[in-house]
Amino acid sequence: MRPLLLAVIALQIPLHAQDLPEPPQEYLNVCYPTTAAVITVCSSGCEYGNGQLQQAINAAQPGTTILLQAGHTYSGSYTLPAKTGDDWIVIRSNALDAQLPAANQRITPSFSPVLPRIVSAAGQTALTFASNAHHYYLMGLEVSSTGYSFDLIRAGDGTQNSLDALPHDLVFDRLYIHGNTTLGSKRGIALNSARTSVVNYISDCKGEGQDTQALCGWNGPGPFKIVNNYLEGSGENVMFGGANPNIQDLVPSDIEVRNNHFFKPLSWKEGHPDYAGTPWCVKNLFELKNAQRVLVEGNILENNWADCQNGFAVLITPRTQSGASMWSRVTDVTWRYNILLGSDGGYNFSGHDDQLDNPVSTRILVEHNLAYDISSVNKMYQFLNGTEHLTIRHNTSLNAGTTTSAAGDPTLFLTFQDNIVGYGAYGVCGTGSGCGNGTINTYFPGSVFSHNVLIGAQGGPNGNPSQYPPNHWFPAGVAPVGFADAANNDYALLPTSPYYGTASDGTNIGADIDSLNSYTANVLSGEWTSCAGIITGMAAGTIHPSVSFYPDPTEQQITVRTSSTGGSVEFFDPTGREVLRARLIGSATVIDLDPIQATLLIARVRDARGAIVHSERVVLMR
Repeated sequence: MRPLLLAVIALQIPLHAQDLPEPPQEYLNVCYPTTAAVITVCSSGCEYGNGQLQQAINAAQPGTTILLQAGHTYSGSYTLPAKTGDDWIVIRSNALDAQLPAANQRITPSFSPVLPRIVSAAGQTALTFASNAHHYYLMGLEVSSTGYSFDLIRAGDGTQNSLDALPHDLVFDRLYIHGNTTLGSKRGIALNSARTSVVNYISDCKGEGQDTQALCGWNGPGPFKIVNNYLEGSGENVMFGGANPNIQDLVPSDIEVRNNHFFKPLSWKEGHPDYAGTPWCVKNLFELKNAQRVLVEGNILENNWADCQNGFAVLITPRTQSGASMWSRVTDVTWRYNILLGSDGGYNFSGHDDQLDNPVSTRILVEHNLAYDISSVNKMYQFLNGTEHLTIRHNTSLNAGTTTSAAGDPTLFLTFQDNIVGYGAYGVCGTGSGCGNGTINTYFPGSVFSHNVLIGAQGGPNGNPSQYPPNHWFPAGVAPVGFADAANNDYALLPTSPYYGTASDGTNIGADIDSLNSYTANVLSGEWTSCAGIITGMAAGTIHPSVSFYPDPTEQQITVRTSSTGGSVEFFDPTGREVLRARLIGSATVIDLDPIQATLLIARVRDARGAIVHSERVVLMR
């Protein structure tokens, strides 16, 4: 049974009032590599005939480009083996570069005539990367199946049980990947790999009565670069977690998601005029069940509805598969400058798996996002099971449903500030706590809850300003807010708006629409900045070292891993009393917690100078 979290409220530990997320520690910069050798696979006059693709792949040495015949279909299931050496093997179309999309342009199905087609049989994987396969760059290919298949591309099959065995340094650039048009496919790419970049067009990942995804990873550590894609998945367009990692303590990490168009065709929606007749199982657009250090920035997420789930578009909800991977967590997520439209709900934040003691979701930032055409089927924000250090600020949401719902353990260290959001039927409400201050005091104790505009309150006690903290406003509809052109979805505030320049920080309440428009300007056109070489670089602006605790929960010992040198860790019980202090030695320090009687601890990490750089809850299973 999970310890009672209300005791945490009484902690007098001088922790940061609000901890913001760490960014990804590595970003992958992708550029087309040069190679010293070329081999060709085509119908005649080539080193290999078209029926010898596997032989060509097996023979290619690092530093080789394999040219495939444009427009030809290569039927089969192909394996990309491990090679010795770190030069790249490129597999691409033999079409001229001028016939393919430029390096800064997203591919579309219109390029299909100049793409070699790799087509698997039903139930088979078209491309499988073997254990420790690495430095493969795929560009200008079409990948599909003759029937329903599982993984069209398998970058790691999930069976590898060590980091050394994983495929790594993989680039999927300007590929047209699609499931069977009639029958669908479960998944476009299984991302169970390391240092992997995805820059593609992925469609028709759809299934009846089961989860399907354009991209899904659960047994790869990252970093992952998911940039400038078009992504269709009926279950989840992108998901990390959801299956047990075969590698102990693995958490997919350092995930960059930018300039992508997440989309569910309305031909999948029963009752819509465009419905094509097959009830594909729809859940959400983006879900994290096990992930850390995730940046989601400048994307457009379009169309989601209640079907196999309840209609929330974005889920932050750590899952352990009934306790099989108790280390699963969702931490350090930055979600900013994104547009969500056409959904039956907004965001669902869950602190931990139901009734289980896996690490709680913490350090999540949601800022400068726009949501509109959000129906009344579900809430804009749902808070469950004790998320911590959640910051929701400067967002503009035009939702018809209730602002919030809350249930389970309270959300600790919440900042909900400077937002414009729909009031719906009840405003800020929670299970058994009423609305307004009742919910804020019960489910968001000690929160910063101010300077929010709740649109469309119908009056009465739930819309009465006296039921909310100071600096809350309740315009009766959209028009009094003073948007530039709400009829055409321009939600910038006019200088005459009563909320212009009145945010807690002196800026406008709501999202910075000018900046958001800049971040999303090229999502639909599929343009992205040019690359600067296939290298890895440290995240700009990283201040604090990376810190993690494994395993958590634990029965006796815990290992503190940190990227810095030196420092210390302090443990406090729920009364705020320090119960243990230890020096950190090297990158991993094992600490014995057996003498401690408490079942819930707060750990605080200091760097070598004594500055606090990290705080985290630790659960002891007694």
